[in-house]
Amino acid sequence: MSIKAVSKVLITALVLSYPLLVHWLLPLWFVLPRIVLMIFPAILNAWLAWIFGRTLRSGREPLIGTFARLEREQLHCLADPKLLPYMVAYTRKLTQIWSALFILMALTVAILSMSGQFKIWMLFTGVISYVLVGVLFLGEYIYRRLHFPDDVHATPFQLGWLLIKLGPLWMRRT
Repeated sequence: MSIKAVSKVLITALVLSYPLLVHWLLPLWFVLPRIVLMIFPAILNAWLAWIFGRTLRSGREPLIGTFARLEREQLHCLADPKLLPYMVAYTRKLTQIWSALFILMALTVAILSMSGQFKIWMLFTGVISYVLVGVLFLGEYIYRRLHFPDDVHATPFQLGWLLIKLGPLWMRRT
């Protein structure tokens, strides 16, 4: 296995295991105040908002547009993966929505962290935030299938797997 492949697997494993690590370590970590550990999900959401939001600057391809172009190029083997104008506008709006969701989740987690509402914080970071992301992800897929029936569409699983396989490549393209 190449170093590139190993790094992709490690990054994916870290991202997927992060919630479990925080929830396992939080009750056991006596050295640092609880708020230090509780603020990490806010930092993660702020980082994701930055990743999405930075691609919204003028002259840049929105991150969701990059995902759509890679989907067309890699999964559907289209000779010209360039997005049509209506798709560019749609992916820009969708990138704005994802950025807003991550900002709202970062603010919510930060407020809950500082309020000392540990049980509500656990419910939000362990359940509600994942439900919100899943609803947006699947809701957008359903919306896209209904409103753009003539376009080719990868399933959420196919697109997710493609982005994992490509690793940081999609981040460098933005």
